[in-house]
Amino acid sequence: MFLLFILVSSSISAQENGDITFDDASMKIGVHASANGYGLFYRNTSPMQQSLSRVIDISFTSVKHYKEKTILNQRIVNTSPYTFGKINRLYALRPMFGLQKIMAEKRSKNSVGVNVFACIGPTIGFLKPVYVNIETVDPNNPNVYLSVATRYTPESISPNRIIGNASFGKGIGETRIIGGASFKAGVEFNWGYYSSEYKSIEVGVLLDYFPGRPEILYNIKNKTIYSSFYLSFAFGKNY
Repeated sequence: MFLLFILVSSSISAQENGDITFDDASMKIGVHASANGYGLFYRNTSPMQQSLSRVIDISFTSVKHYKEKTILNQRIVNTSPYTFGKINRLYALRPMFGLQKIMAEKRSKNSVGVNVFACIGPTIGFLKPVYVNIETVDPNNPNVYLSVATRYTPESISPNRIIGNASFGKGIGETRIIGGASFKAGVEFNWGYYSSEYKSIEVGVLLDYFPGRPEILYNIKNKTIYSSFYLSFAFGKNY
C-alpha cells in the first residue's frame, strides 16, 4: 500500500533532453524466476501524465510449495528425479493492472532508467495432476518389468516402484481451474535507446492468494498464500 501511495502522490520534474519524452507507451516480454516458480510475463504501459503510467501485466508461471523435495529412487537403475508427495502441479495466469512511476529518467542511451510499479488482479490457477512411471511386472511374462504411467497417489504407490515423472502430457485432460488473486510490486532498471528497444532487469515481490488451498503436496495443510521475491529479465520497446 505504501508503494501504491508513492506511485500516485509523488511527482518528479521532467528532464530536458533531445530524445527523451514522457509520453511514450512501452511493451516488454521476459522471463520471471523466484523461489516459488518460473515462467513468462508481458507488460504494457501507457502514459497518464508526466512520469506516471497505467500498467497491464500478464504472467504465466509455475507455483511451488516451499516444502517440495526432489528425490531419486536408487533401488532401480535408470531412474530420474521426482518430487516426493507432489500430487498436483499448480500454474498461475495473472492478468493484473496497476501504476508505474518514473523515478529516474535515462539521460542518454548510455544511462540507466529506474521505475517503480505496483499492480493487482485476479489469478486463474491450473491444477494439473502428477503422473509417475512405476515399475510393473508384465502380466504376460513375469520375468519382464514394464514402465507404466500412473497418477501419483502416495498412499497406494510405494516409492520403491517409482521410476520418475511421466511425460508432461499425462493428466492434462484432468486439469482443474481454480480462482485467486495476485499482487505484484517491484523496481525496474532499464537501459538502451529510449526511443526504440531496451532491456530491463526487475526485482520485486509477488503474492498469490488461493482461498481454496490448492492441494499440491499430499498429507499436509497446503497454503492459501504464496509469496516470494522474484527476479526478471526482459526485452522491451517504446512506441
